[in-house]
Formats: sequence, C-alpha cells, structure tokens
Amino acid sequence: MAIGEVVIGIALILGLFTGIMAFLGAVLNFSFVFAGSAGVNPAMILVSGLLILAWRNAGWYGLDRFVLPKLGTPWHRGEVFAPSTGSGTRVPT
Repeated sequence: MAIGEVVIGIALILGLFTGIMAFLGAVLNFSFVFAGSAGVNPAMILVSGLLILAWRNAGWYGLDRFVLPKLGTPWHRGEVFAPSTGSGTRVPT
C-alpha cells in the first residue's frame, strides 16, 4: 500500500502518466472510503477525477510532454508503435 502511494505521488509530481496515475489514485482513495475511513478522501477523489478529465492537456508540463509523443495516447499512435514510413506501406492519417 505504501509503495503504491509513493509511486503514484512521485509520478504525479513529475507529470509522468498523469491520467493513469490519477485513475490509480482514485481507485486507492475509493478503497479507503469503502473501508470506512473518514477524512479528505472524497475530496481527493474529486481532484483525481478532474486530473483524469484533463489528461489530454496535462501533457504540457512534466515528463508527459516527452514520453507521450513517443509511446502514444489512446487518440494518437506514438513514434515507438507507428510503422516505419520507409517500408513501402502507406500509413493512414
């Protein structure tokens, strides 16, 4: 549990995989709420929901700016997984 919290926190601070880490943080907060813990967890669920919704724009700051063009996103194939253009096949745009 503690390792997951640390990994999610560091990734969010660095701006790495912001949408995915915000979703995992929301899952973690939901588990705390369903376990009966009272505190700021419902507020953090709302914040992580806003981060998930803003994931497409979250790549302007942080490491997502460099990582997402290489790996890709659900709406755009990255450079790593794109077929090479010199292979004679046409890449649809």
